[in-house]
Amino acid sequence: MAGDRAMWTALVAVEQERARLRAEFWRHAERRAATLARAIDDGGWDRSVALEFLAGFPDDVPELLDRLIPLSISHGWAGAVRAALTVPYRMGDLPGLDRDVLARLDAADDDEFRRLAELLDHLRAWTALAELVERAAGSPDPNIRAVADDF
Repeated sequence: MAGDRAMWTALVAVEQERARLRAEFWRHAERRAATLARAIDDGGWDRSVALEFLAGFPDDVPELLDRLIPLSISHGWAGAVRAALTVPYRMGDLPGLDRDVLARLDAADDDEFRRLAELLDHLRAWTALAELVERAAGSPDPNIRAVADDF
């Protein structure tokens, strides 16, 4: 029992330090967006921490949109990307997102159609989602048409 409490106390201390470092990076980094872009590109833990940082401090999301939309179709990263995009999208800070997502449909397979539909649904981007559904419904690919049925 005492060991559990000690582990918990250590975990709380680490989380407090983590919060302090995130705030310090947000306030004082000279090239914050460039650093985050590099972390996203590097993948692994760097990408994970960058996406989590962006979900809490979304100021740099508009500048990183060209990296985030392609990641939104990744099964492993889709949830973290959606979390990073939600606040800035709903605040109106990502006016190009709908256009950029829809531009990807010309070369998208059924899985990409579905991931992009899920992204638009999550963001409540109803107009763009309606266009995606219309395009999916008109596809010759039955798997893409299934996306229209689901949304």
